[in-house]
Amino acid sequence: MKRLSCLTALVLAMTLTGCAGDYVIHTKAGDQLFAHGEPERDRDTGMTSYTDMDGDYHLMNTNDIAGIVKK
Repeated sequence: MKRLSCLTALVLAMTLTGCAGDYVIHTKAGDQLFAHGEPERDRDTGMTSYTDMDGDYHLMNTNDIAGIVKK
């Protein structure tokens, strides 16, 4: 029974980890920013928000982004 619980917990952890991928944001200035989870674009404000690898929230103008690639 204990072994089944551990296996279930392991499968659940692997599934949840797979949902939040890492992304690289390339800016027009030539910088690379690393985001944990997919950045969200707000068409109304023209801004893109993302959380960096340290867990800090950032907001930037979508016009400054050259591309976003899943890592």
